[in-house]
Amino acid sequence: MPQRYVVVAITAVAALWMYIDRVCISILADPIQTDLGLTDRERARALGAFFFTYALMQIPVGALADRFGPRLVLTLSIAAWSAVTAATGFIWSFTALVGVRLLLGITEAGAYPAAAGLVKRWAHPEERGRFSAAVAFGGRVGGAVAPFLTAWLAVALVTAGAAVWADNPSGVHWRGVFVLYGLAGLAVALVFWLFVRDKPADLLPAEATSPDPDAEWHAMPAGATPPTPAAPELSFLGRLALLARTRNMWLFGTLQFCNNLSWAFLITLLPTFLKDADVELGLRSTVQTGVLFAGCVGTFLGGFVADASRRRFGPRWGRSVPMVAMMGTCAVMCAVAASGPGLWVVVGALVLMSLCQDIGIPSVWAFAQDVGGRNVGAALGWGNMLGNFGAALSPILLTEVQIAGGWGAAFGVGAAAYVVSVGCGLMLDATKPVEAEA
Repeated sequence: MPQRYVVVAITAVAALWMYIDRVCISILADPIQTDLGLTDRERARALGAFFFTYALMQIPVGALADRFGPRLVLTLSIAAWSAVTAATGFIWSFTALVGVRLLLGITEAGAYPAAAGLVKRWAHPEERGRFSAAVAFGGRVGGAVAPFLTAWLAVALVTAGAAVWADNPSGVHWRGVFVLYGLAGLAVALVFWLFVRDKPADLLPAEATSPDPDAEWHAMPAGATPPTPAAPELSFLGRLALLARTRNMWLFGTLQFCNNLSWAFLITLLPTFLKDADVELGLRSTVQTGVLFAGCVGTFLGGFVADASRRRFGPRWGRSVPMVAMMGTCAVMCAVAASGPGLWVVVGALVLMSLCQDIGIPSVWAFAQDVGGRNVGAALGWGNMLGNFGAALSPILLTEVQIAGGWGAAFGVGAAAYVVSVGCGLMLDATKPVEAEA
């Protein structure tokens, strides 16, 4: 198997485990709330806390990956978020819960910006959609299996009598689940460090990697465009100022903010919605897994859609068309859910929303790779930063809207956010690199 496929596959596994650690709390939120004595608003704030620091650290950690290489940054990130996940099993209060969620956001923040830089180094432009889709697919699979796997582990720990914490009124041994996930993540970090390299040139003999600026492309398929000679490195503030001066980056960030404001419902509040609909715990995890699995299918398809769209519509509209079409469909699905049909009609609409959201994601990544130049990690980090501010706001805002106007009103907010995403997608221009635009 070509080495670049191995690199992408291992990066996809890292993304899978990242999403398991991120999403598992949604299915354990009820027993955690019971055991820690949290109110509904405290639970919503704890769920949103992760996304705040995850958003805030996107550009700093993405810039570190651009400067020091994605291999080092991703390995340290995987090890760090795994340690934080294990520590979640030892929390004792609302403050401690918020603390570990903030730390998880910091430690996971660099994963996708660094992975985007890694993909750009190993793939030429015609493959970026598929390679990006493969990594994002790993994350979506992790998110999809997390509810089912987490519920199964919690039950298995009860059956095995493995709980060592006496103060467990809920009867669900969620603490042990977090510890097991953390230990498994440390193993993933070790595998990543051993088998992944920053670029193809790192696998060549030393004489092939010396001053030749095109060396990293010697191991690439014929016909790939060699990179231009490296310009002086920008500082973190320099990268930030560069991105902030571009219209593309503001549109890109706003699109992701609105997308995540709506989509984050699926990994934070969907179990609560199902609970209010009198769906029992085991079925809740199955439904959430099914909805998120539709996103896995969408991500897989989205890589082919992104590359085919670029060939069909060119570099300008080839990136925008999948985003606009998919986000428009998501807006319709949210509007259907807001209209108050039966429970399973709403679930069906959410399945289609999850599918379409993720068909558009590889085009989002490929757009950042197209315009990012030497600053791909920071460019994707910029979009992810604003996007995850939307995700941080999502459980808090939608909980307040639901309390005031019911779940229909919350779905209506999601529909409106997707409409704004469509407008931003129409105005994106992948033919304008950030350095040239700034």
